Amino acid sequence: MARPKRAARSLYAAAGIIAALTLATSASPATVPPVLSLDQIGIANGAVVLSGAVGAPAGASLTVNGQPLGLDGSGHFSGVVDLNGASSVELGVANPVAAQTVSFEIPLTGTLLGPGGLIPANVLDTVEQAGATLLAPPGGLQSVAGQPLSIGGSVADRGHLAGLTVNGTDVLHLLQPDQSFSVQLPGTTKQVALKATDTSGVSESKIYGVSSRRASSRVNSVSAADAVGLRIAQVRYYVKGAARTRRLRMVVTVKDGRGYLVRGASVLVRAQAAGRLTRRAQTKPSGARGQAAFVLQLRKQSLGKRLVMVTVARTPNAEASKISSVRLPKAPRRAARR
Repeated sequence: MARPKRAARSLYAAAGIIAALTLATSASPATVPPVLSLDQIGIANGAVVLSGAVGAPAGASLTVNGQPLGLDGSGHFSGVVDLNGASSVELGVANPVAAQTVSFEIPLTGTLLGPGGLIPANVLDTVEQAGATLLAPPGGLQSVAGQPLSIGGSVADRGHLAGLTVNGTDVLHLLQPDQSFSVQLPGTTKQVALKATDTSGVSESKIYGVSSRRASSRVNSVSAADAVGLRIAQVRYYVKGAARTRRLRMVVTVKDGRGYLVRGASVLVRAQAAGRLTRRAQTKPSGARGQAAFVLQLRKQSLGKRLVMVTVARTPNAEASKISSVRLPKAPRRAARR
């Protein structure tokens, strides 16, 4: 009879820990709710005792070390889950609405596991604040006709990260000054996994599905919303007649990371130095051929000099810039008087 009593006492103790943790935690409001927020976690008798809330509860589900844990109508949960000897707590949030799965791994080693088997409630804060994400157009990631898949992404704060990988490839060293990165994957890729690891060893993995489609023989362009990445492929100047009319034609061509022309991108051009043009900046959308054409009205004093232009292109998901220049023809000489 002693064993059932001990088991009952352990279960009551675990339930007591959940109640105490829930009452002890006061959640502060956040502008953007995290994927998963936890109350303090307890490790006892080979099991994890935890409670918290899922940020987007509609249709979401939660697993703890592969075992489902129920959510109430507002996304809150609490329970006791046997770790089965695992050395980490693994939490998975599946959101069918967003077609994305996010998982967290909390190692039960090092400084995270405090006295009494308690893990702090803010254990996920650092990796979530790092803000690692992929650039996914509204239609999701797509591979076209088996061509290499260009993947772009960014982080909010690289200082929180000790590791960042895409399908196992290290991309932390690829981060640019604006904290963005890009990497190419094979065109046969069906799933993209972005894994961020913070300085305490806690990791967050985001799984993105990849759909495939055939390339169109008639159209080799994509809309700005569906573009994957962005680059200014070409800037051309047409100087013929510019000395006489003081008008210079400029054509900008934009493509995405897969080489497809981008239609509907916002393209801005401006002179780097003041006094060169009558209108220093102009903005136009790119057309079906991925081109935006501009007519630049030159000031007389610009003729015979080098004109330096800054071009900035934008889509809802990306931005690219380029500096180019052209030598302007000299002003025509006046005919000598007789």
